[in-house]
Amino acid sequence: MFYYEQTKNFDYTPYCNGTYFMGPSVIRLLDEANLPRKKGMRILDLGCGKGLSSLYLAKEYDVTVFAADLWISPTENYEFFRSLGIEEQIFPIYADANALPFAEGFFDAVISVDAYHYFGAEAGFSLKKFFPC
Repeated sequence: MFYYEQTKNFDYTPYCNGTYFMGPSVIRLLDEANLPRKKGMRILDLGCGKGLSSLYLAKEYDVTVFAADLWISPTENYEFFRSLGIEEQIFPIYADANALPFAEGFFDAVISVDAYHYFGAEAGFSLKKFFPC
């Protein structure tokens, strides 16, 4: 049995299974993170996988999410988001964390839930990619 009852703005239970999980429960991790939030923020969900973290951010924080992943098809994620009626709030993108196609300062926040270790192993990665001098 999973941790997620319908205690949030959305019932995540149907999506807490092997179809959507690619590692630990991103919903539980985000829930416990208690992230600062402001309605309407633009957030880059880097290494979003099958979109559960993006779904959580959109539903719980009422933000716009750019769901970037290198391994999961953005079309597959778009169809998932569209099936939930949130395709206007989450934008799936095929992107490599080492070559992000966004302008500096475009996002209010960048988040990576259980994916950073795949691309952030290089010393100084965060500073170089997200806070260039």
